[in-house]
Amino acid sequence: MSKRKANPLIKILCNLDLIIASVALIVLTLITSVGVFKRYVMNDPILWQEEISAFCQVWLIYMGASVAFRTGSHVAIEMLVDSLPEKLQKFMGYVIDLIVLFVLVFLLTKSQAYIAQVFGRSGRPTPILRIPYTYIYGVAPYGCALMIISYFVSKYAPIFTKSIEIPESEAAQE
Repeated sequence: MSKRKANPLIKILCNLDLIIASVALIVLTLITSVGVFKRYVMNDPILWQEEISAFCQVWLIYMGASVAFRTGSHVAIEMLVDSLPEKLQKFMGYVIDLIVLFVLVFLLTKSQAYIAQVFGRSGRPTPILRIPYTYIYGVAPYGCALMIISYFVSKYAPIFTKSIEIPESEAAQE
């Protein structure tokens, strides 16, 4: 049986949230490290550091959460559900799905309304770099939508998600 190789463009698009979160983490780490050095060693702080840091933090949180849902790395307390009979476990799985869906749809709609109300109409930019706040916080509704998709695809269509394998050296330590 021959395996078809996935199109590299499709792989990139399917992992775009991971790529964005990784870039945001790298930029956040670098800008913070350089900022600390410039502030405390050179006594010359980076004036725009806070704006870029906020941008990276928000994008890292929402895109990283999507990755966490897709890979099953999100927080879950399974002890109570695992102690229930099998039929009740299945039922609780659906209840949990509804709760996750409700919370994420709530966040999606409220964040969209908040961004539109506070930043959308005014088009207010950041003070130094003049980045519109909608570019910084506008990722929230999209991140919530990606979390919903990632959660349900990873749970009900796991064939579309790639499981992360732990190398044997790390698995032996656990």
